[in-house]
Amino acid sequence: MTAFSIILQGGDGSIAVPLIYIEIFILMLTSFLIGYFFAFFSQKSKYLKKITILRKRSELQDHEENYFLDEEEDEELEELVAAQTPEESVQSKSKQKSGVLDFERLGTADAGEADDLQKIIGIGPYTEEKLNTIGIYTFEQISRFNEADIELVTELIQFFPDRIKNDNWVSKAKMLLESKRRTQLRRESPRMKRA
Repeated sequence: MTAFSIILQGGDGSIAVPLIYIEIFILMLTSFLIGYFFAFFSQKSKYLKKITILRKRSELQDHEENYFLDEEEDEELEELVAAQTPEESVQSKSKQKSGVLDFERLGTADAGEADDLQKIIGIGPYTEEKLNTIGIYTFEQISRFNEADIELVTELIQFFPDRIKNDNWVSKAKMLLESKRRTQLRRESPRMKRA
């Protein structure tokens, strides 16, 4: 055996494992663990930051005192305050920035009205389940997505960035919605002729 092998004793003899394979395994395991913990803590810090800002906002409302925030927190706080203005465009913009979909514009649906979203290329069973969790059930809702909705949905379902745009979910949802409507009209037209 060479000097760069480790000999493992088994019941039926010895097996030589080159040392380089063990080193590569340890390096890959270390890289995986570093990446995993970095992603975990960065996601956690992002949500903790949002929670902290919302708590400061509620303290401002409760106590009506002036707290001194750094510039970044102050800008995010202004966006949250803008959500309470009566203008609809400002409300929908601030809702989307605060992580809430505008279901007044998208429309609401439930599991009973759900379309088979897996007909859209890029949506599998897992992604469909995630979309249903956030309240997206129909082709009509997806067909009404705008740029801000796409970014927000990507973040909410933790999907690959730009994948929704690249897979053309909106245009495919419009085509499937139109096909669904035509099918419904064909089913209703014989009934109308009989009457």
